[in-house]
Amino acid sequence: MGQSQKRISKDKDFQTARYWAVVGFAGNFILTVLKGWAGIVSNSGAMVADAVHSASDIFASLFVYISLIIAQKPADEEHPYGHGRAEVISTLVVGAMLAAAGIEIIRIAITAIRHGCLHAPGNPAVYAAILSIAVKELMYRFTYRAGVKTNSPSTIANAMDHRSDSFSSIAALIGIIGAKLKYPVLDPVAGIVVALFIFKMSYDIVMDAVRQIMDESPGEKKIREVENLALTVKGVKSLHGIRVRRSGAFFLVDLDIVVDPKITVEMAHDIGESVRETIRVHMDKVSQVRVHIDPSDLH
Repeated sequence: MGQSQKRISKDKDFQTARYWAVVGFAGNFILTVLKGWAGIVSNSGAMVADAVHSASDIFASLFVYISLIIAQKPADEEHPYGHGRAEVISTLVVGAMLAAAGIEIIRIAITAIRHGCLHAPGNPAVYAAILSIAVKELMYRFTYRAGVKTNSPSTIANAMDHRSDSFSSIAALIGIIGAKLKYPVLDPVAGIVVALFIFKMSYDIVMDAVRQIMDESPGEKKIREVENLALTVKGVKSLHGIRVRRSGAFFLVDLDIVVDPKITVEMAHDIGESVRETIRVHMDKVSQVRVHIDPSDLH
């Protein structure tokens, strides 16, 4: 795939990721209104808690959309490595908002239990929970598939957010049904269970972002891929110091190649350029490649 084709593919990836962020925003808005109304008219603390969760998802999807616009900007003097880390910031925001939603849900549930504000919820809460489970699971599957395809951490985080909402709606449904079966305390208890699901999802999302901020290696497979591609270039005797790190949806590659010390500087430069081009063309999701040339293998 040539550079122009990779550019088109990159733009298409961002367009796909933004599309699912918009879908998430619209879906979360509709579900928040629906679940909030159902929770109020049905006297269901679990459903109100679930609506709070969906409300946080509205802002999460908005942050993801904004981060994708920023991440698509090319490198400049102030950001020589590009703007890909904007997605990491968005991922952290999503995780933090999930945690905040979990805390609020627990507060509402504990208040209901302590003050005895326990009621058997009405049927609208049941219908809203069932609809939320179905819609959120579909949103998760499509958004996650798009996130994996585009290698977008913020889109994957948004998908996991949808999945957590689906799980929370399942917990809410169980609590609502339990409350209707003469165990009203199960409704706020279900709200607490919802919060635990949310905290787990929040932790996973935040830790993924932290690993990127700390420039954790994407794994041995990527290192071997760089090595195998570089060694196909004529003139490369060996290589070392391979480093690969993520910047949002894309990878930044650094490596040292060893060439014959007797060749000219121009020839060594051409070999380095060939290595750079080979990796950028044949390795998926690579935005930058830095090649250092050693005249002899002293390492």
